[in-house]
Amino acid sequence: MKTLTALKKLQAETKAEVFIVGGFVRDFLRQKTNDDLDIVIRGITAKDATAWLKERGKTKTVNLSRTNEKFRVSVILFEGEDGIEAQISLARKGEKQIPDKNNTLHQDVEHRDFTINGLYLPIDRIDRNAVIDLVDGMDDIKNKVIRAIGDPDERLVESPVRILRAISLAARTGYTVDSHLTDAIKRNIELLYRLPAENVRTELDKIMLSKKPSRYFRLMNVLGILKVILPEVYACVGCEQDPKYHKFDVFNHCIYTMDNIDRDLVLRYAALLHDVGKPLTRKKIGNRITFHKHEMVGIKITKVILTRLGHSNSFQKKVINLVRHHMYHYTRDWTDAALRRFIRKIGIDETNVTQLDNHPLFKLRAAERLGNGFKKEPITNKQKDFQNRIVKVFNESNGLEVKDLDIDGNSIMEVFRLKPGKIVGEVLNHLLSRVLEQPQLNQRVELLKLAVEYLDERGFE
Repeated sequence: MKTLTALKKLQAETKAEVFIVGGFVRDFLRQKTNDDLDIVIRGITAKDATAWLKERGKTKTVNLSRTNEKFRVSVILFEGEDGIEAQISLARKGEKQIPDKNNTLHQDVEHRDFTINGLYLPIDRIDRNAVIDLVDGMDDIKNKVIRAIGDPDERLVESPVRILRAISLAARTGYTVDSHLTDAIKRNIELLYRLPAENVRTELDKIMLSKKPSRYFRLMNVLGILKVILPEVYACVGCEQDPKYHKFDVFNHCIYTMDNIDRDLVLRYAALLHDVGKPLTRKKIGNRITFHKHEMVGIKITKVILTRLGHSNSFQKKVINLVRHHMYHYTRDWTDAALRRFIRKIGIDETNVTQLDNHPLFKLRAAERLGNGFKKEPITNKQKDFQNRIVKVFNESNGLEVKDLDIDGNSIMEVFRLKPGKIVGEVLNHLLSRVLEQPQLNQRVELLKLAVEYLDERGFE
């Protein structure tokens, strides 16, 4: 049974009153799609609701992340055969947000976050005229404003993630955050230290993927949020660069670079963090400002940030690789061997060599130029020449990856009587480095000679 069908039947076949609340209703009124199904039920216990739903799909009861010692929010997760998950809770009341089948929507809405999220829609009437608005949320949608329900300080203390959620909601909708709410955020900024990393990452990622993230990063800086959740990025605020090459300080340059790159999380993080090492490497020599090796410092800082936020190792590797290599400086003096090494380092292969404009590193370089403040064209003639040479060298090369060598690990182990292990990989990588310099060496006999030399140097007999 599909999720919405099951919820409609729950109301029709039991004493339950079922309402959709939150983002689904908000975006329904905005004529936007939203698959998040937050459900409030009345007239039936959580136990009875769970037992009924269990016969019609998958159910699980979970406790949401606890950031307030006064209460714990428990929800039922229900998923029908269509794979759509609904998050179901009983209406809540009072300071301790006690769930009960007899609680009213008036009691429940008092503890929801923002007026535009405090709208209820009966499960059997998906219609604008059926919306139950107890907090003037429809007017706030019309006026495009994000306003707390009741006392904004109380709402933030109840759930500190709302500090970030206000910003992420503004970023997704383009709405303005009400001044009473921004004032409350400033007063309660210390609450952010209570947040689990997962909550921070979830809301931050939404901001990163918005149409114009620079606007909301500046807002987070003004409100004091940035200093708490991304102190390394906050350190870039006011970090002046050489005015000959940059119009903006490091912070503004990075957030404008984000604006000018695809709405892809890896690319957006790389854009934000590509120069995060500059504050620690900044030196002023006469009238010149330098940031020597800032990319190497930057990869360490990037690792710290992404680890703290809980991003996966594979995600971190992609972002760090872009930060590491964004400072490439191509000239016509580059040899073919240098080009082959570059091709290998940044992962150019047969799948992407014909579309180099879409390579993540080159997208970052184009966005960085547009985020510079002086440059109007994202791709220079020199960059075009660079990419043309990459294609030419790639097509002429006999070996660019270990798999392209005219010998493999099994052959190395058989000829030299080696057991599987680190040394086999080291031999292959050495052979690859030699082939990158001299492609004509990619012949089995030549490679075996090079392997003998390498193993002799390492003391293997």
